[in-house]
Amino acid sequence: MVLYNFEGIYDIVKFVKLVAEVGLYVHLHISPYFVLNGTTGKGFPLWLHLVLGIELQTDNEPYKAEMQRFTTKIVGLLKQEKLYASQGPIILSQIENEYGNIYSAYNAAAKSYIKWVASMVVSQDTVQ
Repeated sequence: MVLYNFEGIYDIVKFVKLVAEVGLYVHLHISPYFVLNGTTGKGFPLWLHLVLGIELQTDNEPYKAEMQRFTTKIVGLLKQEKLYASQGPIILSQIENEYGNIYSAYNAAAKSYIKWVASMVVSQDTVQ
């Protein structure tokens, strides 16, 4: 099981609150996939590559389970502090990034994955 670190410089709640203090808004990327995919691990954290049977960004149960766990953790932290739009600075949450670049490689699995992602994110109920 992965232990997430949201302390110190990784404290996402503190960061979002600081953004609010200076009067800015947040476009939050809530996914284990980093926006900068030119990094080590193709934009995914090392721990995700270590999950048995994982195939990234497609209709793969190990990936979907980890993605949902990670997303739910972050959303839960932020909802608890009332940081979403009606009460805080988060005005947009993005779940995937640059998926169009790999969509054609997965074909039908890409379509079912995107439908699953959309449903999973809506179920997080970030509208407060």
